[in-house]
Amino acid sequence: MSSCDAIKEMLVLYAEEALDPEETRRVAEHLTGCRDCRAESEQIVRIREWLTDPGLFEPVQDLTWQLLPEKLAGRAGQLQGRRWGLFGLRFPKWALSAAALVALACGLIWTMRLRAPAPPGAQPALVAPGNEAFLDKVRTVYAREATSQYLAGCQGLLLDLACTERKCEGDRYDVSLEVARARQLLEQKRMLDAELSVPDVARAKGLCDELERFLINLSTAQTCETPVALHRMESLIEKEQLLLRIKVLQSGIS
Repeated sequence: MSSCDAIKEMLVLYAEEALDPEETRRVAEHLTGCRDCRAESEQIVRIREWLTDPGLFEPVQDLTWQLLPEKLAGRAGQLQGRRWGLFGLRFPKWALSAAALVALACGLIWTMRLRAPAPPGAQPALVAPGNEAFLDKVRTVYAREATSQYLAGCQGLLLDLACTERKCEGDRYDVSLEVARARQLLEQKRMLDAELSVPDVARAKGLCDELERFLINLSTAQTCETPVALHRMESLIEKEQLLLRIKVLQSGIS
């Protein structure tokens, strides 16, 4: 293994400040004299900065938060393609651009929760410890933001439902918009389930599941509900203190 290969395997840990003092000194000295490794280190630092940019997770109601990998890859497209050591894999310079590698990183996290369990006896994929820690951080950021957006969507829906004054014929209330939003949030919750196992957001699972049950009932409601049915839903929101619990939980994971 060349000196550059050894250094590149430590670049993620170096960016995370997780190396011991001797290794940190060794990497820093190498970066001073190696332009390629220094450029690669700067790219890793830049990607870490992107992950802390709140602009990546703009609150929306149409599930476009699922496009995070494309957002990151689009930003990385401005970088020149180089040979990276991420994920413990080796690629020639021409094989993958920085943009493709970022998409690969996010795609890996995205597909891990959709992938069926490995068959008995299958060998797990090998991931370098530093890169595994990096991937865990990416997934934690994603899980926190996805959970926060789901809770914000539920909060907005509950408030609108309690304040609705749209009328159908007679004394019934028009809740067609709320029914449509409930169905949308149910889809968002289905895609969120795997992320709720991440330690930083695991405490949100109970409330998220409870909100899901409420959404299921609302999604099957009539688009024009009677005052009695609407009052029953409002009473449940108040009795279970759903709005207050959402607010408290959001402050804890933001």
